[in-house]
Amino acid sequence: MRKGGVIVLLGALCFAAYVLYSLTGVEPVKVGDTRLIRSGDQVSVEGDVRNTGDDTGPLQVEVRYFDRDGHSIGKDVVSMDGLRRGAATHFKSSPRPDNGVADFSIYLNHGRNPYGN
Repeated sequence: MRKGGVIVLLGALCFAAYVLYSLTGVEPVKVGDTRLIRSGDQVSVEGDVRNTGDDTGPLQVEVRYFDRDGHSIGKDVVSMDGLRRGAATHFKSSPRPDNGVADFSIYLNHGRNPYGN
C-alpha cells in the first residue's frame, strides 16, 4: 500500500473513531430498570431515570402500552422536575386498567429542541 493510501486509511479510521465517541454522549439522560407492574386488574410501569450530562430542565416520561398484536392501547405521561448532573430518580406511571396490556415502550421528552420542534 502506498504512503498516500495509508494516510487516507488512518484518517478514515480516526474519523470513524470520533463519530463513535460522539455518539456515546448523544443522550445524556438514560432510562433504565423499566418493568411492567400488574396489581389485580391494573397495570403501571416503573423505572429509573439517570442524568449523565449537564443539568436538565423538566422532563416527561411517556409510556405507551401495546397489546399482544402490537396495537397501541394507551399512553401515560409522567412529568418530573429537571435532574442535576449525575442525579437519578425513580418514576412510576399511574395505575390503569389492564385491557390486555402485553408490552410497553418509553419515550423521554426533554421539551422543544433549539429549532422549535
